[in-house]
Amino acid sequence: MDWNFLTGLGTLILAIATILYVTQSRLQTQALMKQVNLQIGQQIPRLFIRQVNFEANSLKIEIQNAGSTPAYWVGLETRFFVIGQRLYSDQHSDSEINWGEAVKLHEKGKTIFSKYFWAGPTKLSYENKSVDADTSISFLSPQGVSVYFPPNSIVQTETRPMFLVSWKGDQGLPASKGFEYDEFREFLLSNDIRAVAVVMSLICKDAGETVHGQGYVASFVVRTDLDHSLVESSKNSHRFDFIPLSHEEQLSGNSWTRYDDYRNTFSNWHVF
Repeated sequence: MDWNFLTGLGTLILAIATILYVTQSRLQTQALMKQVNLQIGQQIPRLFIRQVNFEANSLKIEIQNAGSTPAYWVGLETRFFVIGQRLYSDQHSDSEINWGEAVKLHEKGKTIFSKYFWAGPTKLSYENKSVDADTSISFLSPQGVSVYFPPNSIVQTETRPMFLVSWKGDQGLPASKGFEYDEFREFLLSNDIRAVAVVMSLICKDAGETVHGQGYVASFVVRTDLDHSLVESSKNSHRFDFIPLSHEEQLSGNSWTRYDDYRNTFSNWHVF
């Protein structure tokens, strides 16, 4: 009897069995992961924004929870970004005009045009402190107490958006101040800010306390000199192309750019 042959055959059989075992284990793991992902997906709330209305400085919203799981701590996420404004006497001129010139021409019945651009991170001042723009969450509370949206439900609710700034307080601890629209506008004017871009989104938590974004609610420009209420800002036709650099600035040091930046980089004209 050839013991070497038997030893080799046994080794080959063991190797084949090991490969089959590893392959089967991998398939079982993949199937298990699919089941886990499916179960996780079923636990994520599915909120749809059916209707949004601004009234004075409040926001009324109708939301449908189309999923089979409840949504907890449903809120309105509000962010703002300081943006610059360039003013022009016509749409064919590259020469900017200043604010005083724009006001005089506007008083004479002339049409003034403007473009917005991102001003970059901007330090602001509040009560002699240097503060930063921050993100706030205003809770949507349909029953006035809880922030719970049952599954397969449609809820009409209301909130007052807050605009937040933050800074390092005593002993380096975080501190913040939330403004409603009127006070926020006065705060911006005190910092000589002419315009900010505002982005509002719907946000919630699931039963496991995981945060889920549920889509944009609104985005618009607050023109501090012209808009005297949140509803005025939300209804003005001014929108911003939120690209931090213009064509010339972006390409000044490079001869290439990303496709998404190329596709999205453009400027809109707005009537002042």
